[in-house]
Amino acid sequence: MFEITEKADLAQGTVISNVIKAPLIARKARPGQFVILRVNETGERIPLTMADSDPESGTITLIYQVVGKSTALMKSLNVGDGYQDICGPL
Repeated sequence: MFEITEKADLAQGTVISNVIKAPLIARKARPGQFVILRVNETGERIPLTMADSDPESGTITLIYQVVGKSTALMKSLNVGDGYQDICGPL
């Protein structure tokens, strides 16, 4: 499980920022690279571009626009919740 450590609403519920604990990815990936995530075991795989990574804290930042079912499910997660899978960089 990849825990959300920070969440911010950047544009009245349509653009969301998540800072996620993902130490292995944070050490290898750089902003602008893709990661693929799944919210839960039955969820679809969602490719997103990383906005930031911090190898020291072991976190990555994802910013996404809420445009459909999968991103609405992502938006419903709160600090302390987590994503089932995140892999990358691609």
